Amino acid sequence: MKSTLKTLLISLSIVAFSCSRSPENTDTEEPIVVKETLASEQFLEEELGLAPYIVGPYLLVKQDQKRADKVVFTVYNASDLEFLGVLGERGREGPNTFYGVSYWGQFVERNGDYLIWINDPPRYRMSLINITESLERGETVIERHLNHDPENDFMNALYVLDSLDLVAHQPGYHPNTNQAPLVMFKNGVIETYGEYPEVKNILDEQRWGNGATFNRVALAMKPDQSRFAVAMDYYDRLDIFDRDGQFIMSYRDPEKYALYNYSDIITPSKSVPRQYRDYYYGTAATKDFLFTLYYDVSVEKWAEFHPTTIRIFDWEGNLKAQLACPDKLWNLSVDEENGYLYGGSYQQETLFRYNIESVLKALKANP
Repeated sequence: MKSTLKTLLISLSIVAFSCSRSPENTDTEEPIVVKETLASEQFLEEELGLAPYIVGPYLLVKQDQKRADKVVFTVYNASDLEFLGVLGERGREGPNTFYGVSYWGQFVERNGDYLIWINDPPRYRMSLINITESLERGETVIERHLNHDPENDFMNALYVLDSLDLVAHQPGYHPNTNQAPLVMFKNGVIETYGEYPEVKNILDEQRWGNGATFNRVALAMKPDQSRFAVAMDYYDRLDIFDRDGQFIMSYRDPEKYALYNYSDIITPSKSVPRQYRDYYYGTAATKDFLFTLYYDVSVEKWAEFHPTTIRIFDWEGNLKAQLACPDKLWNLSVDEENGYLYGGSYQQETLFRYNIESVLKALKANP
């Protein structure tokens, strides 16, 4: 697929956008939302990985596990896309190899060095990698490992809080997990926060299994660790919590948010399409904003091509911008310094970036 720069369709406008929020919104003025249509640019066309992440001055691209040289990340200069090196080694054996890496956007800046926390769920281990020093040495520098108990089921989004405690979403692979969308592991004790919408008229409790699969969320942490966002996949809902688990705000579109009946989710025959939809699928956090991938697509049509909406919130849970993206993205990352939004598309088998300088200026002008 050759690189093309689509005609820029910028229709920057300030529009009124009604929403329902909880606690109850008593403001008389409707919130202001920036709207814009993005133009996509393909880049790094020879790159094998399809998951780009901005970490300070670096662009990391997570590699497929089938890559022959077993590299975890390739690293580029975010300003000019110059190749800088590789990071991490895949392997089943060895104390400093990685079996199944997940990166959820948590990085640390320390005296000019940039470090990332990555989760290796098959090994139940978090690792802190110094990117800057690794590139200088030509070998992966791992400063710390932190292990977590398999029974805690921290196989999904996982963050290290204050260098010791953990915050996560449990996918529900183990019994008695995924009982709430937000989990905090502090001083050896698990506390759960938030709740999923009630599903009524459940006919088969065993098959439902506490909704472990249905209760999928995209969890994000504000870089200063003060806020957490729970963006729900199958419910049109995004909740904000503080670092103590205190509920701040819930954003819901009253025309789309639904409380489900069991028959709308589970069907007796595989040939009958399920009725639920995918809403929030991925997130990227910055100091001031939360960027989210918003689908609003029925499950039976998920495999088809559909453009993606990118919703931008502040950390109070207010919708600040809604961007029309022409591509079907499965992840995203943001480079505020250079004014780009990055995304990867498995279906289109390419990396994309989008110039969002005008969007960032509009957001700063209308805090």
